[in-house]
Amino acid sequence: MSYDFVIVGAGIAGASLAYQLAPHARVALLEREEQPGYHSTGRSAALFMETYGTPAIRALTRASRAFYITPPPGFTEHPILSPRGVVHVAQIGCERELEEELALASQTSTQAERLSVEQVCARVPVLRGELLCGALYVPDAMDIDVHALHQGYLRGFRANGGQLLNHAELASAAFADGAWAIELTDGRSLRATHLVDAAGAWAEAPHRLHLRAAGGHR
Repeated sequence: MSYDFVIVGAGIAGASLAYQLAPHARVALLEREEQPGYHSTGRSAALFMETYGTPAIRALTRASRAFYITPPPGFTEHPILSPRGVVHVAQIGCERELEEELALASQTSTQAERLSVEQVCARVPVLRGELLCGALYVPDAMDIDVHALHQGYLRGFRANGGQLLNHAELASAAFADGAWAIELTDGRSLRATHLVDAAGAWAEAPHRLHLRAAGGHR
């Protein structure tokens, strides 16, 4: 079987890439387990928070909002985002860091606010107020329904002709003459112009995967 792209790993990274590529190319998505999302994706409690991370991460988060709020027709039957809110608690001695976080959060959230010790303890009674100097509250943070998002990507990928292969563990891949010759552990062989490693924590398992390119480069 020959493809334009073979993507190793059908978690959220591989599935989202496959979803974007499928309308334009022949794509195979390889999953080592019996079903996608068995490992990291299936255990993820994801949070949509535009105030989190480096400037690049925050920009990517903001850019994804429209897709999450209004996904394409048929993508999912359930909302991808739901209200959550986040409280960042600061211990005594972290006053400067708390002010810095508030200033940073205010760049992307009009609702971010500093809470006094009394206010944060009223919201989270289990906290020990004598240890705190205050908190940062970001009410517009939201939960991401990881299952709905992941399944939406897979559904759209298959609807556009993509092929999902479960129980498809990569044994080796060799690049020569402009294409990848890919061998699976069950003996199946594939060819692809492009090979993408989206295997997550298993992406660099040298005892499991051997990649060879012309000239001996790996």
